[in-house]
Amino acid sequence: MVRLNKKNLTGEVSEVKKKVHNSDDKKSKNENSEIEKFSLFVLKTVIDDGVPPTPNNFQIYFEKLLENKPFAFRKKMKEYQDSDDIDADEYRAKMEREIKEGFAQIKGIVKVVSTIYKNLNVMKQIVKKRLNELKANSSQLSVDNTLTRLNDDINKLSTLTERQMGTLKDHYAKTVEILKDVEDKAIFDSKYGVYNKKHFLTSLKKELETVKQYNHNSSVVMVKIKNEVLDKIVASGQREMLTRNIAKLLMKTSRRSDIVAHYGSGIFAILMKHTDLNSAKKACERIADLIYSTSFFIDGMEIEIDVELGIMPIDTNLEVEEIVSAVLDILPKTGKDTDVYLVGEFDGR
Repeated sequence: MVRLNKKNLTGEVSEVKKKVHNSDDKKSKNENSEIEKFSLFVLKTVIDDGVPPTPNNFQIYFEKLLENKPFAFRKKMKEYQDSDDIDADEYRAKMEREIKEGFAQIKGIVKVVSTIYKNLNVMKQIVKKRLNELKANSSQLSVDNTLTRLNDDINKLSTLTERQMGTLKDHYAKTVEILKDVEDKAIFDSKYGVYNKKHFLTSLKKELETVKQYNHNSSVVMVKIKNEVLDKIVASGQREMLTRNIAKLLMKTSRRSDIVAHYGSGIFAILMKHTDLNSAKKACERIADLIYSTSFFIDGMEIEIDVELGIMPIDTNLEVEEIVSAVLDILPKTGKDTDVYLVGEFDGR
């Protein structure tokens, strides 16, 4: 039989715990040191490029330079980023979805009230009809008086309901006006879970002015499922589902600083700030690789996906509409079996 020395054993366990704790502390310090070094490198790069070191520009450069770091480091940084507070735009997007839902509820309430109002009018006509029948076929004074009072009560109820409906319509009109104003200022496309066209064009206009001022590079990328693919899908709901899946993949492969938006008609636009043509090409390659390596199914049948991809560097000699037009023009010329992506040109000047 072996007898353990509890005192020595306890001491050894404590020593092991201490070493593990010191090891964790050292690991944590090393990680913080790596992050600090990277952050200083990002700041130095921003300054060297002559770009104002604003929080927004720092974030853009941070994400851009992070792409060149090892996977383990990128993973750790993503964990830190995910733990940050939700972006204000995400809160706004959530608010807009709730407002739209509230708008739908209000319309439903008014519809129900309107139906009740119509039913009251129908009841009024029925009672009037029965009153005329009784007058024609009965001479009993008491019955006649009772029906007359009943008719008076219904008329009063109808008048009161009409007054309430008028008030309700006023409230409804004001609510519609307020919600319409909110909708006009909306930046989110609730169907596809990305920004809307208006927000994209506003952001592109601002970025164009920034590029003019500080002379850095930014790019626009557009993506669209080929019509030949969509035409094979009969149900519109299934076509939209496929398009939503593409939107999710674009969100997955984009940087946080990218503006991913639904431009309209199933075309998605991405504003890539501080991204030159070569980086935009690499981004298109990543997008294509992700889409073509993903399996898409409709009713248990796999869909052979094919998309159009176009790039246009932001040119300070062009207007926003001209930049967008240059990308749209080249989209139909791209595809899986031709050029995966093309760079747009504008010959209008």
